[in-house]
Amino acid sequence: MTSDDRPDFSTPAPPEVLPAGRVYRAQGRPGLTTPGVAIIGTAVSLVAALLSVLVTDNLNWIFTVPFVLVSGYCAWEVRPDRMRSALIMPPLVMLLVVVVTPWVSGEAGGIRSGVLRSLTVLTKMAPPLTAAVAVTVAILAWRRWGPGKR
Repeated sequence: MTSDDRPDFSTPAPPEVLPAGRVYRAQGRPGLTTPGVAIIGTAVSLVAALLSVLVTDNLNWIFTVPFVLVSGYCAWEVRPDRMRSALIMPPLVMLLVVVVTPWVSGEAGGIRSGVLRSLTVLTKMAPPLTAAVAVTVAILAWRRWGPGKR
């Protein structure tokens, strides 16, 4: 191997200069996939629900705020070809949280009592679910038809 075959590393490459005020997304990071949306949404929501139940014995703003925020985050970061997964995540995660919460809090005595308690909690949690879906739809619509997409 001669010295002409090797690349010249003696002079460093000049750094890439980006225009000021512009935010660039790395090309190697395409966004969340469907399993990523499911894992992040479920994990944040279950931890928030557990914390809410431990602190206040029910689901309240301690659960609602992280649930709506993680729904918006997943809608913002999901890959463009997987936007549907961000839309169906909030109702499925809410159903999972509502079913698991009575057994975690110790309020569900049996199957019938647990089902009735879950239906009651699901009815009470309709406004946060509606807010999470509305935020998700707004962000997905912005990403799909926003000002830069014409």
